[in-house]
Amino acid sequence: MPHKILTIADSDSLAGGGIQADLATFANYEYFGLSVITAIVTITPTDFKIYPVDLKIIEAQLKSALALDDIVAVKVGLLPTPEIITLVTSYLSQINVPIVVDPVMVFKETDQVNVKNIADTLKTQLLPLATIVTPNLNEAQILANQRIESVNDMKHVAAAIAHYGCKNIVVKGGSKIPGNQAIDILFDRKEFYIYQQDKIHTSELYHNGAGCTLSASLAANLGHSFNVVHALKDAKDFVWQGIQNGVTLNSKFSDGNVWQGARRKNHETKI
Repeated sequence: MPHKILTIADSDSLAGGGIQADLATFANYEYFGLSVITAIVTITPTDFKIYPVDLKIIEAQLKSALALDDIVAVKVGLLPTPEIITLVTSYLSQINVPIVVDPVMVFKETDQVNVKNIADTLKTQLLPLATIVTPNLNEAQILANQRIESVNDMKHVAAAIAHYGCKNIVVKGGSKIPGNQAIDILFDRKEFYIYQQDKIHTSELYHNGAGCTLSASLAANLGHSFNVVHALKDAKDFVWQGIQNGVTLNSKFSDGNVWQGARRKNHETKI
């Protein structure tokens, strides 16, 4: 029987990220995925909307999912209001499994989210429960209130975020740090680990869902009792292959989606 794993995040109508990306990732790691939907996100070439789910409905989902006693890990994604963060934190504080927090706050398509209120509530309530927190550069800058322009800056910011109580911090530089390598930093409150991969240069970009997929993969690996260093190395490979073999939407969209089935498909092709 497969192990159970839980995602608490938004529903993405185009399945680039959110619940859909998480459940697809979990399935590729041979888990049975459970979900709590915190918002409905709708995306068109000209519009991006976030519809937070009512608190009573979120709480009913949390009670339902957490009534199970064999969940091996939890991934947390978009929590679009401080009230939702507070509610989710109150339930996660009652369980003892690895918790991966992807602090989704910044969307290139919208300013609908109140970033300051979200960041303040995350820092004081949810981050102390996190086994790993996985901000991208923009989110890391907001959480630490510091600019990032280099790998050294990424280290300083990771150390600053550690003060909020999370056990491990992954600052995702990705393709935004200058050079031919995509760089991420892991800080385990003692040491820094630098992860580098060749940047993917293609005519189309398949980045939608990369952050969600990485955090879901990390949760899956922690559920399998991988250490954090190994868990991140594998998660980065999983996402890299998903970007390399991404899903085109259509000509109206500027980029496409990560494909969570890419590594499995590549493995089957080799066999």
